[in-house]
Amino acid sequence: MSHRFSSRRSAYLIFLAALLLAGAWQSSPAAETSSLSAEIDQALKDPALAHGIQGVLIESLKDGRVLYDRDSDLVFIPASNFKLIVSAASLDLLGPDYRFRTSLCISGQRTPDGTLKGDVILVGGGDPVFKHEHLREMALKVKEMGIRTIQGNIVGDDSYFDDVRLGWAWCWDDEPYYYSAQISALNLNENVLDVWVRPGKKAGDPAVVKVTPPTGYMIVRNECKTSEAGTTKSVFVDRVRGRNTIRITGTVPLDYKPEGPEEAITMEEPTLFTCQTLLEMLRREGIQVKGQPIRGKKPDGAEVVLVHNSPPMSEMLVLLNKPSDNLIAECLLKNLGAQLKGKGTAAAGEEVELEFLKKVGADMTAISITDGSGLSRCNHVSPKNLVALLKYMHRHKHSKFYIDSLPVAGVDGTLKKRMKGTGAEGNVKAKTGYVSRVSSLSGFVTTSSGEPLVFSILMNNHLCRNKEATTVQDRIMELLVKL
Repeated sequence: MSHRFSSRRSAYLIFLAALLLAGAWQSSPAAETSSLSAEIDQALKDPALAHGIQGVLIESLKDGRVLYDRDSDLVFIPASNFKLIVSAASLDLLGPDYRFRTSLCISGQRTPDGTLKGDVILVGGGDPVFKHEHLREMALKVKEMGIRTIQGNIVGDDSYFDDVRLGWAWCWDDEPYYYSAQISALNLNENVLDVWVRPGKKAGDPAVVKVTPPTGYMIVRNECKTSEAGTTKSVFVDRVRGRNTIRITGTVPLDYKPEGPEEAITMEEPTLFTCQTLLEMLRREGIQVKGQPIRGKKPDGAEVVLVHNSPPMSEMLVLLNKPSDNLIAECLLKNLGAQLKGKGTAAAGEEVELEFLKKVGADMTAISITDGSGLSRCNHVSPKNLVALLKYMHRHKHSKFYIDSLPVAGVDGTLKKRMKGTGAEGNVKAKTGYVSRVSSLSGFVTTSSGEPLVFSILMNNHLCRNKEATTVQDRIMELLVKL
């Protein structure tokens, strides 16, 4: 072999090795992470997020490497991402089979002619999804027992929780609406009433208003008028602050055909609402009730005649996280306090959650808990802490229940309309969060190469619409799916 040929062959091999090394470098995890970081940085430069701050942490569940980190140690207002904490603590500490109990009791003597010389008592155990049909079963049970006259009262025992009806630092102007329903140990229909508004027979007539389920507990003040066909609907439904008066104003077009209720409105003192509803049910069954709805405690010796059990915790978490239900979250928080500290208060629930987060390995200097739902703007948490929580729950013995409770992109819950038609559809499982100037998304996603990732994106202080913030979040999810 000539020296010239040998030199050319060596040069060729060196060149080939350099190409291979370059290709290996381009596909290395470090290069991939660098490229991803640049793309996420670019996404977060969206002008809509100007003046705001973002905390983002993305980690591999396979080997723990950090794919992206932006200010993940800072604390942010999390909005409904806070539900991830109360969900995890409830599942971990109470188990997937835990159920809430609501009991029907009677006190006093029953006479042969069907008179109850005493009270009917409803004892609440904090069930946030106790429904109209469950209460009706209790009314029918009283009838089945042969009781025809109740000389006493319909008593609501809600002492399992305290009587603080709203979360700390909740906004006063949210109070009339379903997402700010008052919290009680004795709830009914999530403590809201559906208000339906339909046009009258002709322009100028009062609108037709119906409240479901029907109840004498609320006063309806209808100031809404029917307008000409083709005009713009302008209906406003709220509740007079501190009173059980629903107010409807504005105009509804003659050709308006509503597909559903106009608004779901809360009430003051849901315990009394539940008792009033039972009283009305009993009277419809022909049972005379001489007393009235009151709050009180079940007396010693009262007879338990029927117990309603809620769905198990495994199902309750789905009802909580898919639609992001605030009342369920608040009842779970107070229930943690009642079960583990003997006090059904938000403060006791907070104490339980902090102990749980310490076990998870969270940075306890980067968490502040005010409520269970995230509705308060006094809640704070770092993305790093939410990722630590999610990692803990990913390897938890009940992880399937936890992960399955999260909304799925393009499929259900609060992510049903997001990321449709992208690789993220059906892949991203995450909790959303929104209050004014706050948007969040934390959960799990799997890359195209099959690598599971965990992430937390917390956005605060942006002045854009929430839709613009979530568009950036969705863009980041699409980047992760393509890895």
